Amino acid sequence: MKISLRGTVIFSMILLTFFGLLTILSSQSEAESPYYLVLRQLLSFGAAVGLMFLCGALPFAFFRRHALVLSGISFLAVLILPLLGTRINGMCGWFRYGSFSLQPTEIAKAFFLLGLTAILKHFDRDSLRFFAGFGYTMIWIGAIVIQPDFGTSFIYFSLFLALIFVTGIRWRWLIGCVLPAAAGAAAFVYMHPYAYKRLTAFLNPASSWHLRQLELASARGGWFGSKIGQALWSNAYVPLPYNDSAYATLTETIGFAGALLVLVLFAVLLGALSCIAMRRDLTPAARLFTAGCVIIIGIQTLLHIGVNLSLLPPTGLTLPLISYGGSSLVGCGILLGIALSAASDKNEAK
Repeated sequence: MKISLRGTVIFSMILLTFFGLLTILSSQSEAESPYYLVLRQLLSFGAAVGLMFLCGALPFAFFRRHALVLSGISFLAVLILPLLGTRINGMCGWFRYGSFSLQPTEIAKAFFLLGLTAILKHFDRDSLRFFAGFGYTMIWIGAIVIQPDFGTSFIYFSLFLALIFVTGIRWRWLIGCVLPAAAGAAAFVYMHPYAYKRLTAFLNPASSWHLRQLELASARGGWFGSKIGQALWSNAYVPLPYNDSAYATLTETIGFAGALLVLVLFAVLLGALSCIAMRRDLTPAARLFTAGCVIIIGIQTLLHIGVNLSLLPPTGLTLPLISYGGSSLVGCGILLGIALSAASDKNEAK
């Protein structure tokens, strides 16, 4: 039976979410209410799938016409966070009402990408395309850094760099913005002691309790895992085992073989999106947006796994579709839904 690219995207998304539920359940097996977070994630999964199919059913022309409006509304939600948001773990990144919480930067990723796509496709000259896209991106990053959220800022900036590279911009423009960005990152680390501590801990892993627990959890999983209910390290020692440390929990639960299967599923998902982005019968905007989806999911996945394997400094980023968090899951659903819509945006001139 032949499966379409759209079907592959949907199937991969559902399977990855299943592994996410497994990870959350394993991390909560010793909790007083072991199914509480799983049930909440199931509700978020229902919303994510519903929004994915809803966005996929809308014509991509709708998103192209209203790209800047949708982006502007999302940006305002991010901008007012310092005034109306709730601070959790030192970051003011959530709106909270009772037990319900929403992280706008996760939902906004799709709409940030829509706005960036519209801007990059609007200008023909390299200089105009670069400065317009750079200015748009830095406005967003400025609002996110205030929270402060360096990890998400890095995702947004990496997306900008990758997309202007895809559009064929010259190397000198890329180099010209990477150097100031590196200086800005250094200033952020200098101004925020917790970021400096994370960096020094990464450079000296033996002194980092956090990184050591991630290593021990992953090693304890062995080839085939310790199974649900027996992931001792993830339940007792790993910080945020269902969120920031989800891949370490997953590895302890289902072992190296299972974790490798999850990587294969991510590769299938990203491969299907890449095939859509390379289709010549689609409009340039549709292809660029889908390429942006590959970049967002790919970079965040690599960063999360890199941190969990002690290959990168801790960033506090979730693993797409796996980590607990309704905002992250719903944001992925919207992102993939618009990509499915883009897959039907045929080039009429063709």
